[in-house]
Amino acid sequence: MAQQTQEKVRHIQLLVPAETYKEFKKICVEYETNMRAKLLEMINQVITAEAAGRKDFLAMGREERTAIYAEGIRAEVAGHHTAGRYTTHGDDKGIYRLYPDGHREYIDTDRDKPGE
Repeated sequence: MAQQTQEKVRHIQLLVPAETYKEFKKICVEYETNMRAKLLEMINQVITAEAAGRKDFLAMGREERTAIYAEGIRAEVAGHHTAGRYTTHGDDKGIYRLYPDGHREYIDTDRDKPGE
């Protein structure tokens, strides 16, 4: 806590309903702490929990980033199929349109090559 007093501090002024104030004060008495210290502890807990749940995208490994992309793509494909539109995919057999009913229609890519 001594280190925090050396840093710049900001004051927070809250308009708290009377009943909320009374209940919070009771909790602080039970924990044998003052209201400011308890509130600061709670703020730090929220910040720590938020930071733990969020990971910097660029710091993620390739597999984690790929999983995020794949999840987004699956959701978009499902959205297009729900709307009745086909999506275009590829596999070892070639490029195909995947229709909402599940059937695949392979696209003839040879006809698009120049000189043939």
